[in-house]
Amino acid sequence: MSWSASLPIGLVSIAWLLVPGLLVTYGIGLRGIAAWAIAPVVTIAETAGLAVVARKLSVPWSAPLVAGVCGVIALVTATVAFVVRRRAPARPSDPRAVTLAAVLGLVPAGLLGVWTVVRGFGEPDMLSQTFDAVFHYNAVAWILDTRNASSLSMGALGVPGVPETFYPGAWHDLVSLVVLTTGTSIPVATNLVAASVALVLWPLSCLFLVRQVIGRSPAAMAITGVLSLGFTAFPWSLLGWGVLWPNLLGMSIAPSALAVVVSVCGLATDDAIGRARAWALSPVVAVALALAHPNVLFSVVVLAVFPVFTALIRRALRLRWRGVAEIAVAVAIFLLGWWWAATTPVFAAVRSFHWNPVATPSQAVGQVLRNATDGYDSLWLLSALVLLGALAALRSSNRFWLVAGQIVSAVLYVLSASVNTPSTQKFTGYWYNDSYRLAAMVPITAVPLAVVAILLLAKWIGRVSPAGWRTPVAVGLAAVTVAATFGLYLSSHITALATWYIHPFSDRSVLLVDGREHAFFDRIKAQIPPGALVAGDPWNGSALLWALEDRKTLMVHLDIATTADQDYLGAHLIDAATDPKVCPAAERLGVRYFVTGDNVFWPDSPARKKYPGLADPGGRPGFRPITEDGPLKLYEITACSR
Repeated sequence: MSWSASLPIGLVSIAWLLVPGLLVTYGIGLRGIAAWAIAPVVTIAETAGLAVVARKLSVPWSAPLVAGVCGVIALVTATVAFVVRRRAPARPSDPRAVTLAAVLGLVPAGLLGVWTVVRGFGEPDMLSQTFDAVFHYNAVAWILDTRNASSLSMGALGVPGVPETFYPGAWHDLVSLVVLTTGTSIPVATNLVAASVALVLWPLSCLFLVRQVIGRSPAAMAITGVLSLGFTAFPWSLLGWGVLWPNLLGMSIAPSALAVVVSVCGLATDDAIGRARAWALSPVVAVALALAHPNVLFSVVVLAVFPVFTALIRRALRLRWRGVAEIAVAVAIFLLGWWWAATTPVFAAVRSFHWNPVATPSQAVGQVLRNATDGYDSLWLLSALVLLGALAALRSSNRFWLVAGQIVSAVLYVLSASVNTPSTQKFTGYWYNDSYRLAAMVPITAVPLAVVAILLLAKWIGRVSPAGWRTPVAVGLAAVTVAATFGLYLSSHITALATWYIHPFSDRSVLLVDGREHAFFDRIKAQIPPGALVAGDPWNGSALLWALEDRKTLMVHLDIATTADQDYLGAHLIDAATDPKVCPAAERLGVRYFVTGDNVFWPDSPARKKYPGLADPGGRPGFRPITEDGPLKLYEITACSR
């Protein structure tokens, strides 16, 4: 598929991300940047929450269901807002100059972002050649097959005999809606939703946070969009590495979530939403973050500590002993929450996840200062702006918390990247002790700090320039930054994506499905009845037969809970004609076909040795060859025919 042909699918993706939420945000009286930035937060909470409720009520998941329910929610919330309009009148729109600056500022951001995605993905239907992509692709296939999109069920992907478990499903719910609406393939829908999240949701979210921190500043709005796409750690790293699409979705709305916290705390400059609406939106924000990915909820909680305690300290200065008591209660709640999260069995598997350190502590500190986390290229000029912005923010009581948040994000990254011991896992375990996820936190505060720096430089220059030139000077400085860094480090960002989409084709050890195997899957689809289950070693790419061709496989992921029957077939299927236990297990599961291949994804992984029974049976009895293309073969299992 060409990029031009994918444009309508991209527009549908953006519509699903924004429109359900916009109906609510405008209905409750938000306007401008606030309405557009909070819209995806509402959309995520609505769609993922509805998926859970629909499952409980046994209502099949569908696009009309989501559209209808979201319409009803919009009508109800607008009615309530109308009834209480005297106490909470509609927020006034920002001056036209502010909104226009924000819109125009998104244009260069969009151009740089689209170019990065086009060059980094290669084609709209390219597969992410990563471990986690198998789960995410097949999770969408599971939704389409079962019409069950509940996060409470998703963890098992419908494996018979495996209990349903929680996995945050907002990402997969939204991708499934794009597939249901457009009829496109799962990989295309995935890529277009991912691009929409990175290029639309994240810049909007950053605009809103900057709007709350700095106020009605045309200069700030004009430069935020393009600066938001300058950091490799986010969105570009999570758009490729892992691949961490649910984290990508959640992190894209984290600045908006933090902006709501800033409003609740009374720290916003020319507040765009108001405290009453901020309080009302808080549970919606929490639901959206939790169902996008709980990692991001933890990220926002950590960053929110600083504006919350800033507000409490201010109250203490006014209320004295009552304020001190409030601080004591807040500290106790925070410590009890941290103690529970650090000890509860609920997060035990996540907390104990181990990654080998990738740097020494001093190297990790240098990486985060240069915004070169996890071995990415150094972003020298952008990092200098962040440091200058931090120095400027220290002089403002309303922005001091940004610096504290930046420091804590940096510390968490250093702990995960360079230490990662049981003692540090009490702090980094909620992100799987993963340096990539923690590095993605850094730009949340780095973007507004970089904006503060450019505004400061524009102010200095403005002292010797004509009055009213501050916005043009700020835009000029941003343009110089873009030019001096060759498109805000465009080549580095392209490489961050191409490493997982294009480059694997030159190294088969990191290639899950190549073009030849994909074409083979296309050909054999018609030879496999829709209800049949297909056996195959998931490590040779066969697990993606489900997502690519709607033919469910015996093994649906490279690492997921399995049943005794699955394990036995994985070890003994090629002995179907001689092992009396094979056919009963195959019949219980409905396995009738067997596909083989020769891909060598992660050849050194011990997990590859788990499936000796799914090797090519060759001339063994009990298997009838149907079609083949070299090592790629489709067999019918005749040994178990009744």
